[in-house]
Amino acid sequence: MDNEISKNQSKGASDLSNENTFKIVDGRKYHNENNSIYFLPSDNEEIDRLHLQHYMQKNIYQRNFFAPVEHLLKQEGAKVLDVGTGAGSWLFEMAADYPKAKFIGVDISPIHSSHIKPNNAEIIKGNVVERLPFDDNTFDYVFQRFLSPGIPENKWPFVINELVRVVRPGGFLEVLDCEYKASTMGPATTKILDAVFVMFQEFGLDPNVCYKLQNYLKENEQLHDVHCEIKKEIDTKDAEELYKLYSKNYVIATKGFKSKLMSIMKISNDEFDNLVEKMGEEYVKLKTFSPQVRVYAQKKTNYCDNLKFL
Repeated sequence: MDNEISKNQSKGASDLSNENTFKIVDGRKYHNENNSIYFLPSDNEEIDRLHLQHYMQKNIYQRNFFAPVEHLLKQEGAKVLDVGTGAGSWLFEMAADYPKAKFIGVDISPIHSSHIKPNNAEIIKGNVVERLPFDDNTFDYVFQRFLSPGIPENKWPFVINELVRVVRPGGFLEVLDCEYKASTMGPATTKILDAVFVMFQEFGLDPNVCYKLQNYLKENEQLHDVHCEIKKEIDTKDAEELYKLYSKNYVIATKGFKSKLMSIMKISNDEFDNLVEKMGEEYVKLKTFSPQVRVYAQKKTNYCDNLKFL
């Protein structure tokens, strides 16, 4: 397994050194993978946003995971997979917190900084929409967060099966995503999120997939003990500050697919910029929050044994 990971990681590093891996649109760098529809950028500005998003998420939930995996993470040689790792924010922090475990991140376009990578963490190139580059029953814990912009609606059952496939019996799968509408939306926010909704549909994406995650896990015969939590507001003691960070995150993310939204809304560059600025102000003033759904389940320990008698 470790040899396979090393081979894949070398391939990923080689691919990333090739400028054909990326394309430039309106001064921003995007991945150039034909087999992925993920539309957010792959540049330094996006790295900063992803780090901000991770910090925000950790403080919203007061921890980095939902599944009951603390005991697993403390075991020597435990293996953890972060699917869609991006800048590696979650991966690297978890690796630092649990040095006995081995953490692997996979992404179509890894954009992490190698200078901050812990020794027990690796990132390789891979696409969950096709097939994860790992053997069955490899990981004790598989984590995926905010990948709805990159998974076509008709591919979600396949993706869930892939995630389950690489979890070892007795291990855990956790998935988190959000709705692409929000509570208490102001007029600018409404215009932009309506356009985002249309963009998702044009790409064949599911803007409401977060509400289907629980059923996806319940319908998988290899899983049991499915848990679901829906968060509709930021309710921590530092909520006011987190709403400001939440607003900043959405403003930066929205600028990342500016040209697509301008085309949908049929507005000029200046009109778009003004609208996004107003959206940011509305998010803070109205405490706008897009509901988030996180689910986890455990892979049955006796599933393979039961198959022998079918």
